[in-house]
Amino acid sequence: MVMADDSYYGPYAEFRKRDNFADAFRSVLDDVAGRVDLGWVRSCVAFGTGSGEPDIELVRRLMPGLRSFAAVEPDRESAGVLRANFRKSFPPEVETSVAESRMQSWSGADGRVDAALLLNVLSPITSADRQVLFKKLMTNLSSGGIVVINNNITSVPSGYVLVLKRLGTPRVDFDELEKEMVEAGFGVLLKHDFEVHRDLSNPNDGVVECIRRSANYKYGESETRAVINDVFSDPSMHMAPNRLAIFKKQD
Repeated sequence: MVMADDSYYGPYAEFRKRDNFADAFRSVLDDVAGRVDLGWVRSCVAFGTGSGEPDIELVRRLMPGLRSFAAVEPDRESAGVLRANFRKSFPPEVETSVAESRMQSWSGADGRVDAALLLNVLSPITSADRQVLFKKLMTNLSSGGIVVINNNITSVPSGYVLVLKRLGTPRVDFDELEKEMVEAGFGVLLKHDFEVHRDLSNPNDGVVECIRRSANYKYGESETRAVINDVFSDPSMHMAPNRLAIFKKQD
């Protein structure tokens, strides 16, 4: 039994084994690389990275000139794996750091940064907290700096989103995030939609724990497992629409 105060690294890893997000995201980065030049980015901050594989993949593919990469990640075990991934992924001349804190507690960067990454982390955050974060980014980003956001498109039915809705924890749609970013002073530089295949039917304990965490433990294991199996018994629920977008600071 995984307790609520334990690390989410293991449950989240089990969740990711049930989808092809890594391959789908890698394909998206290949497409985006041909549409936008981010070779000028020298510094980056990433929030809620977990162990950081998508963030590192994005930076290595789209930001070859990076020299400083800071991460903000509250989970201690995930942060430890992230530090190891940093060491494996970047040469010594790229300065990396990990702050073990929540994004809502981020006090800002030491000097301005060129880019910020928010990959699959904004849905659980309240609108008020998101707006505060976006305003902080406006202050901390360099002139013409960018924010990269990846999130579910919840206006199109999909299994993961429906499960959380039935468990009393609806997810914000990307259109709402875009509206908040524009209101904070950012403009849309690029948007790229893609689909992820995810099948959570017959979930193991790790998957159930991951979903329970996402639903703020409103339901027990048996109730959560039953909802997952019911929703994912419909094969059409296995496709999850996502959107990757790059926003540019409007000076």
